[in-house]
Amino acid sequence: MNWRNEMRTGVNNRNNEADVMKSVEEATDRAVNAQVEKNLFLGEYKERIIKALTFEEIKEKGIYYEIEKALENKDAAKMVISRHVDFNNIKKYIEIAKQKKIPYKMIDNLASMGEIALVVVAKDAIIHEAGDEIIVTSKLEKFHLKHLPDVYYEAMESAVCNFHLNIIKKEMPEYAKNYKELTFMDKLFGSKCPICQKLGGKKRG
Repeated sequence: MNWRNEMRTGVNNRNNEADVMKSVEEATDRAVNAQVEKNLFLGEYKERIIKALTFEEIKEKGIYYEIEKALENKDAAKMVISRHVDFNNIKKYIEIAKQKKIPYKMIDNLASMGEIALVVVAKDAIIHEAGDEIIVTSKLEKFHLKHLPDVYYEAMESAVCNFHLNIIKKEMPEYAKNYKELTFMDKLFGSKCPICQKLGGKKRG
């Protein structure tokens, strides 16, 4: 009986050791994955990211309303920006963060990788609803989804006529603030609607 008990004990010990090693490996994998995520998201855990912008998106005209909305989120704790971003491209977001009283910091993390240039971070882990992507969809892609020509995107921060401004307000209301209205005085001094110049008085040309 003793030798059988010893065999069972030996098998149990080996099983326990295997379980411990498996747990260690799983914990190591989780730690490695967490560090990779932090390197991708400017030193922050992915589970705490409310919204993120890429380097390409941050260079675009106008602002991404999703970042403004994220800074208004009750869970928003800070905004983190890569130092590799041109300050002229990022200052508009810094101004919004100041208005919303959300602290921000710029980091020069050599371990960072990927295309993420800005993140809005929550205090704790948050749950994103289905379809609510962390990385914001580019403006140009959104215009394409609405079947609007590229000239609408290219005209951002320009003065446009009432006809095309109303189309923008209807199709892309969240981005209407990125356009100016072409006034009578603008026309008097020779300014023209850049969308009209390409499409005429049509919606899509």
